[in-house]
Amino acid sequence: MSPKFIHPTPAAEALEQKQAPSLRFRFLLTGILLIGFIAGLAIKLVFDYSQKLADLSFDRLLQSALLQMDENVSFIHKEVLIDIPWSAFATLAQASDDRVFYKVESSQGGFITGYADIDSEPLYKPVMGKVQFFDRRYSGELVRFAYMERYLTDPEASGTVRIILGHTRLAREAMSNSITQRAVEVVVLVALVAITFIAVGSQLALRPLHRIGRLIEDRSPGDLSPLTLRTPKETLQLKLAINHFMARLQTNLEQLENYTADAAHQLRTPIASLKAVAENARDIQNPDAQRRALNQIVNQCEALNETVTTLLNQAVMSHRLQTQHKELLDLVEPVRDSCRDLAVTALRKGIYLSFECDLDGAMIVGDRFAIQQMMQNLIENAVRYSVAEMPSDDKVQQEVIVRILPGDGSFCVRVTDFGIGIPDAQKSRVFERFYRGRYDIAGTGVGLALVKDIADHHHACLEVLDTVPRGTTIAVSFPAYRGSEVEQ
Repeated sequence: MSPKFIHPTPAAEALEQKQAPSLRFRFLLTGILLIGFIAGLAIKLVFDYSQKLADLSFDRLLQSALLQMDENVSFIHKEVLIDIPWSAFATLAQASDDRVFYKVESSQGGFITGYADIDSEPLYKPVMGKVQFFDRRYSGELVRFAYMERYLTDPEASGTVRIILGHTRLAREAMSNSITQRAVEVVVLVALVAITFIAVGSQLALRPLHRIGRLIEDRSPGDLSPLTLRTPKETLQLKLAINHFMARLQTNLEQLENYTADAAHQLRTPIASLKAVAENARDIQNPDAQRRALNQIVNQCEALNETVTTLLNQAVMSHRLQTQHKELLDLVEPVRDSCRDLAVTALRKGIYLSFECDLDGAMIVGDRFAIQQMMQNLIENAVRYSVAEMPSDDKVQQEVIVRILPGDGSFCVRVTDFGIGIPDAQKSRVFERFYRGRYDIAGTGVGLALVKDIADHHHACLEVLDTVPRGTTIAVSFPAYRGSEVEQ
């Protein structure tokens, strides 16, 4: 049973709208997070690059000063001496807030000049005549050092001389921060522009959804015509789904209107007849005649009850066909069960009901309950018209035969009777709702119409054939299961 829809109050709708997640907010949040990640990564790369650029620029100055000091190393009177030129520190003095530390020593004489407490061991293994740079803490702050060790070139000298020149990092950090700050300003500006574009773009992207919503809201309650507005590809599927849903709803409403009109017409006549018979019975004075009138009322009430029951069954089945999914099943089982359930009833009316099937199985995709209802209607209809004019000739079989036969990609269920048959002129109308070929035989004219609805739901083919020597055969051909047709 489908859940009953309860129309929400305006307060409930307002609360739901307030609590509903925002698709635009998700777009914005996703865009902001993505842009923030990219911006953070860009700032990190710029910061690393700015530090390397600042080190490269000041390392050149530091190397130039160290080489000038190295050029003024001399060996006099068997002693290593150095005359540090003023120009060596002049270039480093451009960074007025930075301090310079140095130390010169030889492998023979040891410490020569500078700051004796500077660690003279380089960070990496020294290569003679090559300058290496490294950071090390000294005097409470981080200092950038340049280190070089080379052999003494004087013929009378032996051993090596080491020069360690250090420069604090204040100017380097200032340069790096300046580059990073400018880059951050540019990145933030680009990020803000991108977020603005995302905000505007999300609003424009969601505009077709708002147009569809307004178009549906502005429609009259009975307007189920398809939406014709042009939409982007991203919302085209939504528009098509809405149009398909409204088409199904329009079909259901038309069926309901036709069904209601037909049902009212079919009920109005027996109710009026019943009222007339009841009024007539009220005025009859003869007890026997009054008893016959009352029996007629009872019979008409039973016929009316059958009509109402059939209409309700059809309404339930129509609802089931629209709401229940089909499943993989063996066609033999519901057909055999229907024959077993109706065999005794048919036998009481003098009709022998038989079931014939040589198949091990007949797999189809369908609704078991609907197929049983279809078989019940077909068998009851065959039994009814077999009893209507039961011949006295013993050579004519008084039976109804149900067979399941294999076909080309299908399984055919045949219900054969040897009754009065159906004229060719009426065969095309027997599946119309409330159509009855003969009114002297009990019936409602709904059973075969329901059979057609169930057959159409299963994409089955219906045929009305003549039985030899007399009677009717109704054949229903169901498509065989192909391995990928089960409805979810």
